[in-house]
Amino acid sequence: MSLSTLALAAALSASAMTDDAHPQPSQDAPAYEACAHVRPGMNYRQALALIGRPPDSTLSGHTAAGPSGEPPGSYAIDFWYDVDGDGRRLVSSLRYQGGTIESVDCGRPADGPDPAATTSVTAGT
Repeated sequence: MSLSTLALAAALSASAMTDDAHPQPSQDAPAYEACAHVRPGMNYRQALALIGRPPDSTLSGHTAAGPSGEPPGSYAIDFWYDVDGDGRRLVSSLRYQGGTIESVDCGRPADGPDPAATTSVTAGT
């Protein structure tokens, strides 16, 4: 085997291991499962492609200028609603500004917060 063939085989093997370590959600996965693959800092279009369907609802708003001179801005929060295998209603949300995901909240019970059953990630944490 030539050296270049060995290098190619090693690269393919490494890429297969990486794909197994971070499996992508299936196309028919509920939003709360697909949401777990979204991370703050990710591009909104990439996040939407992972979730695999448009949001069920969107809230948009504006922020005031910050005390340290941060400029005002606009943001949006998209929501997806699902029912899990136990019949519980779940909501997942992505908050984003300027096309960048700022926070992710996956699988929160729709009837109130239950920290043990949710995954929430915010940029910088």
